[in-house]
Amino acid sequence: MNKQDKGNGRRGIEWTDYTWNPVSGCLHDCQWDMPDGTLAICYAKTTAENVAQAAYPNGFEHHYFVPAVLDEPIKLKTPSKIFLDSMSDLMGHWVPTEQIEQVLDVCRRASWHTFQLLTKNAPRLLNFDFPPNVWVGVSMPPDHYMGKPLSQYQRDAMLVKALRVLEYGRSLASVRFMSFEPLSYNVGPILKAMGAPINWAIIGAASSGRNYHQPDPLHVQQLLHTLDKRSIPVFMKGNLTWQPHREEFPV
Repeated sequence: MNKQDKGNGRRGIEWTDYTWNPVSGCLHDCQWDMPDGTLAICYAKTTAENVAQAAYPNGFEHHYFVPAVLDEPIKLKTPSKIFLDSMSDLMGHWVPTEQIEQVLDVCRRASWHTFQLLTKNAPRLLNFDFPPNVWVGVSMPPDHYMGKPLSQYQRDAMLVKALRVLEYGRSLASVRFMSFEPLSYNVGPILKAMGAPINWAIIGAASSGRNYHQPDPLHVQQLLHTLDKRSIPVFMKGNLTWQPHREEFPV
């Protein structure tokens, strides 16, 4: 596992203590059209291709299973927040069910930790029973997905489907959250119409190495208005240069 450096608010993953990747590699190939005209690339892909090439001999768009690291959370005795699959998507359609079950079994055994799972494949969440120490999260849809640009209709449809999974799958987890990082378009109206069926939210800019591409402040304000009206805790990433950093977790 990798301990996260959160000292200056712009390094590491601020909302977790460790990252753990028994599964790595991703076929989603996500990209985002940011307001400054930048095409933002997935940070995990950038890391794999520029920093951790040795761990990805077949490239990032490939499935890797690393059973040797499965027991790492059990060896860590200090209760911690652990981001499950920061370099992949555990619920990706390419990940075998038996591998997912092995990972969830470790989560059950390491009951003193809190595991934070984040996926873009929300419907597959309904196929599994999650232990109470696993937070279940969904990322907002990207602007480009699996090598193709998404229309506004397609992005909205993906977001609505994800929210419905979280709404009707209330037994999935004690904490159901959504990551709006990067927030590349206005999702406020859909969240408002759907009732925002989540317990927690993350809002952030796009990060590309040491460069950060800011979302439209109006989009952030509209999203915050919807979340605040429902008293949903929000973690504001430190990479939002125009907004004071606020650290809020679910009770």
